[in-house]
Amino acid sequence: MVKWGTYLLNEISKPLFLVVGIFIVSISPLFMSVEGFVLPSLDVIKRVFEQMSQPGSLIYINPTSGVERDLFPIVFKAFSSSMSVLGMALLLSFLVALLGTILLWRAPEKIYKMFVSSSTFLQSIPDVIYVVAAQMLIVWAYQETGVKWVRLSGAADEEALVMPALILAILPTMYFFQSMLELVEEERKEPYFDLATSKGLTKPVILLKHILRNMFVRLAYQAKYLISIMVSNLLIVEYLIGNFGMTSFLLTYSQPPVFFVTAILFFGPIYLFLKMVELALYISTKQEVSL
Repeated sequence: MVKWGTYLLNEISKPLFLVVGIFIVSISPLFMSVEGFVLPSLDVIKRVFEQMSQPGSLIYINPTSGVERDLFPIVFKAFSSSMSVLGMALLLSFLVALLGTILLWRAPEKIYKMFVSSSTFLQSIPDVIYVVAAQMLIVWAYQETGVKWVRLSGAADEEALVMPALILAILPTMYFFQSMLELVEEERKEPYFDLATSKGLTKPVILLKHILRNMFVRLAYQAKYLISIMVSNLLIVEYLIGNFGMTSFLLTYSQPPVFFVTAILFFGPIYLFLKMVELALYISTKQEVSL
């Protein structure tokens, strides 16, 4: 009973800390002015609390034009755009890295080492360079072929999804790829690998049935770090592409109530996704993973 009580307390406190952290960040502008640090009055803080408790009536103000608009339901459009890009990028990066790992599993040692060293070097290149290079590549392909392969930027009601997803997937793909290769090498040194080989199992069978299961658990420990990188890169990609995503509200419309509601709407599903990964890994492997 004590263990269950501790576990439940721990699981309840995690989202609570997330909400409190977002709240502190959202109200931080109230303590800053042109003159420096200021202490807001209780009436100001009370008014912010009241606005946060009634998200359906919130409005956001464009800092350039000064135009006021209702936060809902337009925020759901931004949410759909950002989550689509983030989800596509995460799935694509994982599948490409997994396919590359399977192919390199049987490749010569020289090719294997070349890919490992290349992925290490490519991870050191800033994301902005990938964004600009990818756009230039698509423009060049369009000029050469006359075919518009993907939408280069967001405009009006038509958001660019494929392009930012491809760009956002570049670094996670290399990260997944390098991590998978390193974990595979470690698993090859385990006794069960020699035992499976002696029984006549082929390398692809050993990789898919035995090594991948252990590898997924170890990759899951890095999920929080990887998603945090993708979220920070999403800010850059959406800004440069011009998509109307959640980052528009988090960076442009910084009114405390708007920031708080938008951040909860954005980071809440990400937290739930990590919890679902925990549960799925526990059911499939019977190993506890704390994310």
